[in-house]
Amino acid sequence: MEVEVLGWFAAGHDVLWIPIVEVGDGPDAIARAQAQADALGKPYLLESVEEFARLPDGVRGWVFPAHQDDTCIVATRNGGEVTFGVLRHPVTGEAIRYRTDTETAVGLTPPLAA
Repeated sequence: MEVEVLGWFAAGHDVLWIPIVEVGDGPDAIARAQAQADALGKPYLLESVEEFARLPDGVRGWVFPAHQDDTCIVATRNGGEVTFGVLRHPVTGEAIRYRTDTETAVGLTPPLAA
């Protein structure tokens, strides 16, 4: 994944990093997630690989060339190191993509027709 991301920069592409905000459990989960999203701000436009250094520490985010609309690559900066990976669905183990519907509850089936 790192090689793929470096290739985007080598090809002259601008790269987006979009922070991932997870909504936890509890009565104030949505408010906490909204506060985190507000604090992180909008997606970051990275014009060079050096700009990974300005990402918020410890926050995962989707990474992809600005001219594309989907990705499975996630980047996180921890101190001076950036790691790349893939998110996996906790139940199915399938890779989650930026465009994956994560709003639908797992295991729900449509109601039966009357």
